[in-house]
Order: sequence, then structure tokens, then C-alpha cells
Amino acid sequence: MNKSGMCSIRTLLLAALLFSATATLIKAQSPVSTTPPKGFWVVETSAKIPMGSIIRFYTEDARLIYEERMEKVCLDIRRPKTIVLLNAALDEVMINWNITHLEQNNGNIVADLKRRGVDKQLYAGRGN
Repeated sequence: MNKSGMCSIRTLLLAALLFSATATLIKAQSPVSTTPPKGFWVVETSAKIPMGSIIRFYTEDARLIYEERMEKVCLDIRRPKTIVLLNAALDEVMINWNITHLEQNNGNIVADLKRRGVDKQLYAGRGN
């Protein structure tokens, strides 16, 4: 084999070695999760007794982490706008839960979001 052939083999081997070392370093980095924490909500409303709605938020393993009572407001969960509102509140409640690990009762997260409004584009595609 001539000298130029040996150089190209060395160059090829060096390139393969550098590529495999770089690939190993890239795999070693842990991925950052951008998905919101998971949980679900339940709305309790009685049409016979119009006292309002009770919204409860749970973790994935069905642990109650937040409850809010809305006096004289009956939420209709068939409306897409209400689903967007509750999904946005769920994200906020789950973030608070992940930080504090404290259950909250009679807060006003849903009422505040209802008053302020929610970015529909951000929460419209999320199912419950």
C-alpha cells in the first residue's frame, strides 16, 4: 500500500473515532422534559341545587391536591372554553404541587383564570 493510502486510512479511522466519542457524549446528556406534569380534574355541579360548582384537581395516582368552590357559578364542561380554562388551572395547580407538595382548599386559581382569560391556543389541544 502506498503512503497516500495509509494516510487516508488513518484519517478515516481518526474521523470514526472522533465521531463515536462525540456520539457518546451527546447520549450522556439527560433530556429536559417540556411536557406539563400530569393529573386530572373533576367538576361537581348540581342542577337541582344551584349553589355553584366544586372543582377538584388530582395527581395521576388520584391524590387530591386542590379544591375550589365557585359560588353561584355552574361550569359547563361540555364547552370547549371551560375545558381550556380547567386545563390551564390544572397546569398551574400541578406546578404548585410539585413545588410545595401541599394540598390546598378553597383557593381561587380557577376564578382568577376565568376573570383574566386563558390563551386558548396554548391549552386547546390538550385532552383531559
